[in-house]
Amino acid sequence: MTQTATVTAIPASGGREVELTVTRQTACGHSCGRCAGKASELVIRAVSDIPVSLGDRVEVYSDNRVLGAATVVYGLPVVLFLLGYLLPGALPEPWRYFWGGAGFVLGLGGAVICDRVVKKRSGVAYRVVRKL
Repeated sequence: MTQTATVTAIPASGGREVELTVTRQTACGHSCGRCAGKASELVIRAVSDIPVSLGDRVEVYSDNRVLGAATVVYGLPVVLFLLGYLLPGALPEPWRYFWGGAGFVLGLGGAVICDRVVKKRSGVAYRVVRKL
């Protein structure tokens, strides 16, 4: 996955890691009016094999672990809700709602655990691909 970022800091030690500011994009491109066009910014650190200077706009690549984590965070609660609701088909409707809700909460717990594991394993790796 690639994103556009701005170089905001370069280490004085001459290392390969730079600090970047990424403007988060929404699915609607800020044209729906719900978020009032306010894009949040995220500060990340990325490895740069190419020379960059402050203020440069660059393209940043992040590994595919982002997509895997997003699948777990968004998909697991939904899947567990559906399993909790559909599998006990012989139970009365209120109990099916209960088990569906319990599955959803369990899925949220799994998403939190996944988030902590990804952060503990050095998080997501970013790499500067090219200057724009």
